[in-house]
Amino acid sequence: MDTALTEVECGFARGFAGVQLIGNTSDICRNGKERARAALEHLGFLFPPQKILINLAPADVRMDGNHLDLPMAVSLSLLVSAARPKVEFRQWLFAGELGLFGELKPIRGVVSFAISAARAGFAGIVVPEGNLREIAALRRVKLPNFESLQIRAFSCLREVLDWLRSPDKVCNDEENHPLPPIAKGGPDFDDMCLTPVVELAALAAATGLHSMLMRGTPGSGKSMLAARLPSLLPVMERDRHIEAMSIHSSHSERLGEGLLAGRPVWRAPHHHASAGALLGTVESPGELSLAHGGVLFLDEFPEFRRDLLESLREPLETGEVSLSRTKRKVVWKSRILLLGACNNCPCGWAGSLRRACDCPASRMLAYRQKLSGPVLDRIDIHLNMPELPGDAADLFLRLRNQRAGSDAGVRKTEELARRVRVARSFGADRNRRFHAEVNRDLPADGLIEASGLTPDDFAGIVNGIIPASTSNRSTIRAIKVARTLADLSGSSVIRSADLVQAWSWQAEKAAEDRGELVLQ
Repeated sequence: MDTALTEVECGFARGFAGVQLIGNTSDICRNGKERARAALEHLGFLFPPQKILINLAPADVRMDGNHLDLPMAVSLSLLVSAARPKVEFRQWLFAGELGLFGELKPIRGVVSFAISAARAGFAGIVVPEGNLREIAALRRVKLPNFESLQIRAFSCLREVLDWLRSPDKVCNDEENHPLPPIAKGGPDFDDMCLTPVVELAALAAATGLHSMLMRGTPGSGKSMLAARLPSLLPVMERDRHIEAMSIHSSHSERLGEGLLAGRPVWRAPHHHASAGALLGTVESPGELSLAHGGVLFLDEFPEFRRDLLESLREPLETGEVSLSRTKRKVVWKSRILLLGACNNCPCGWAGSLRRACDCPASRMLAYRQKLSGPVLDRIDIHLNMPELPGDAADLFLRLRNQRAGSDAGVRKTEELARRVRVARSFGADRNRRFHAEVNRDLPADGLIEASGLTPDDFAGIVNGIIPASTSNRSTIRAIKVARTLADLSGSSVIRSADLVQAWSWQAEKAAEDRGELVLQ
């Protein structure tokens, strides 16, 4: 996400004829020299029978990637051509991959490149046409120092060289590629029947960005709820949007329409994902970071490797993934809403009224022990999903009536999203005093003030509801969730009912409600 600017130099030297690249480069970068030479020869450039050196500075920084093809080609063309450009090219940043016939292909990392060019005071940036929409998205979010940065996007090397010679004749910028409108996409709650408790849990998770683990029988709606929760989240704020685009740009050449429009991203890796896929590497972000600003859904939560689940503990607390290797250290942003789903037992039917569970006690205990106490303690809401009624016809009738009601008035998803926005706005001034974005970020030493209660009343309500044996972390999370519930109801103080509901969603109480403590 942080870019080091590279200067490309070309010059003649004594020695055997040919083009030699010097610098701390990878194989991909070294091959770019040949792509640049082939593209120039296709355009009719003749290389003299002399040795040509291409230097990439600073030499002590590792150069990797295909984005240096274009600046190497431009530098070579200026060296072997007698024509002088009319553009002050030293004030422009060039980045792009070349084909053998001069076509420009989209590259990764262009969002970070454009941000670095603006911060460094460059006049503009030259990129492949396929990357133009990403930079146009940066223009729309009004990034500081970005208004004066000129954007030029081209489809081939010939257009770049023509522009250098005649800048007034060529104009291809983001105005010719309008962005899609900011609109909701993906599944929503209009086709899902929610019980009051499940609806309240979904609202609390979306309002306070509280992590949530859903447990229940197969078909109870766990995955369905998780897939629809992003529809309640508001559009990302500017800084979060820029960070998310930078992360995705470093991972892929093209960004999705939803991300460009600022909608929170949705990631759902399979439970066989590796450590590199989930946490990332020093070269590429993982699912934890690709979900930055959005939702990370881990279905079949206990089936993930134990070490991967344990590795979630630090990112959930800090919002960052810190990776340290021998020669590189990288920090990826990972401010996410974590959602998990699992059954109550290996066969899935423990606690069901429709089918009997055939798991022996030993298997059930082993299944539960896949999730450690510290991991469960870091999840804000443990929701026991109620089993859907066995009468399928009744369920379809309820869905039809819900759809008919939403067609006649406000859609269910719009109403739930409005409640989330109102609740966030209700607590915005309070959270700003604590430098917290949402309620989950409230500091522990500010919970008494944030509760709206006097210290004596606060101690009385907490001690009267939460058992003394509960861990401090679980107690703090219950209070934060209670603060979110109070915001949803428009109350400036946490009430007993809010804390009772929040405590019922903690791991210890939720397990007791499922009967697990009795079994153990």
